[in-house]
Amino acid sequence: MSLRARLSGLGRSDILRLMTGTVGGRLIALAAMPLVTRLYSPQDFALLAVYLATVSLIGAIACLRFDVAIPVAQDDGDAIHLLVLALVIAGTMATASLIAVLVAPLRIAALLGQPSLAPWLWLVPFGILLSGGYAALQFWATRARRFGSIARTRISQAAVGVSTMLALGWAGIAPFGLLLGNLLNSSAGSLRLGTEAIRRDRAALRLVTWPGLRAAFRAYHRFPLYSAPEALANLAGIQIPIMIVAAYAGTEAGFLLLAQQVMAAPMSLLGSSISQVYVSRAPEALRDGRLAPFTLSILRRLIQIGIGPLILAGILAPILFPLVFGTGWTRAGEIVSWLVPWMALQFLASPISMALHVTGRQSWAALLQVGGLILRIGFTLTVPLFVANGYVIGLAVSAAIFYAIYTWVVLRASGILARRGWWRELIGPALYILPWIAVGGILALVF
Repeated sequence: MSLRARLSGLGRSDILRLMTGTVGGRLIALAAMPLVTRLYSPQDFALLAVYLATVSLIGAIACLRFDVAIPVAQDDGDAIHLLVLALVIAGTMATASLIAVLVAPLRIAALLGQPSLAPWLWLVPFGILLSGGYAALQFWATRARRFGSIARTRISQAAVGVSTMLALGWAGIAPFGLLLGNLLNSSAGSLRLGTEAIRRDRAALRLVTWPGLRAAFRAYHRFPLYSAPEALANLAGIQIPIMIVAAYAGTEAGFLLLAQQVMAAPMSLLGSSISQVYVSRAPEALRDGRLAPFTLSILRRLIQIGIGPLILAGILAPILFPLVFGTGWTRAGEIVSWLVPWMALQFLASPISMALHVTGRQSWAALLQVGGLILRIGFTLTVPLFVANGYVIGLAVSAAIFYAIYTWVVLRASGILARRGWWRELIGPALYILPWIAVGGILALVF
C-alpha cells in the first residue's frame, strides 16, 4: 500500500495520539510556569521575548519551507530528498548565524534593541538549527504517520526544557536558564526524531543523490518562492511588534510574552494536533473533491472545542494572574483580555491555513502575510500616539483584523464560500461558547 493510500486512513486515533503528547507537554510547561515567574523577572522575560522573536524569524525560513513540502510531495522519493534538502539548508543558515553573532554580538544586540542580550546571542544559531531540524523531521514523521513519535517528543522536550529553567533559575543563573530552557522546550525533540529517521529510513536515505536534491529544489521551488516570504512575513508581523514593544516599553514585552504563552495553551493543546492531521488528509480530500466539506468539518470542531476556553481565560485572567504567577505579573493578566479576539481568530485560521498551499495558492498566502506585516507594525507604532502605552493594544487589534481576513481567504480557497448556506453549519458549534461566557461572568462577579 502506498503512503498516500495509508494517509487516507488517518482519523481520530491520529488526533488522539498527537493530542496526548501535546497536552502532556503543554501541561508540564504550564504547571512549572508559576515557579518560573518567581525565579525570573519580567525583564528576563523581555529578553526572552526578543530572543524568541529572533530565532522565530530566522527559523521560519531556516529550511526555505521545503519542510512544508514534505507531506504533500508526489511520492516518497521526492519527500526524502526534500527532508535532506531542508536539513542541509537549516544547517547552512545556522552556521551563517553563528559566524555573525561571534563576529559582532554587541552590534546585533543593539540592532535588536536589547544590548543586554549580547552575551547570550550564541544561543540563537543553535535555536535555528534545532527548530529547523525539528520542523523538517516532524513533517517527515507526519507523512510516515509516526504520530506516536511526535507525541513523545513533545512530552520529553517539555520535561527537559522545564527542568533546565527551574534548575538554573534556582541556581540564580538568569536569564541564561530561561533562554536555554525555552530553546530545549521547543526543539529538543529533533534529536529523537532524527535518530528514528536514521534507524527506520536508512534504505530511503541511501537513495538520496545530489542530482535528486537539485531536482527536488526545482520541482518544489514554489515553496521557497512563495511560502518562505509568507512565513517570514507572518512571523515578522508577530515578532517585530514584540521587538518594538521591548525596545520602547521595556518590561511590557515580558508581560506580553507570559500572556501569549498562557493564551496559546488551547491552541497548542488542540489546534496544532488538528493541524497535523489536516495537512496529512487535505491533499487527498482535494483530489476527491471533498476539500470544502473536510475543511468545514475541521472549522466546526475548532469552534466547538477552542473558542469558549479562550473567552473564559480572558474574563478571569486579570483576577487569577496575580494569584498564580505572583503580584508582579498583574499587568500580564490585563493584557490577556486584549488578546482574546486575536487568539480566537488565529486558533480558527492556523490549522486550516494549509488549504492555501494544498490548492497551489502560495502567492495568496504570501500577499496576505505581507499585508499583515504592514498592518501590525503600523498599528503598533501608531496607536501609542493616541493611547498612552498603547503598544500592546495596537498589536492585539491589528492581529485580530488580520486573522479575520485570513480566515475569510482560506474559506474562499477551500471552496467553503461557494457552498450555499455554509454559515448555518457553524451555528450549532458556536452555541458551545455560551456556557463558557456564563461561567466566566459568574466567577468574575463572585471574585
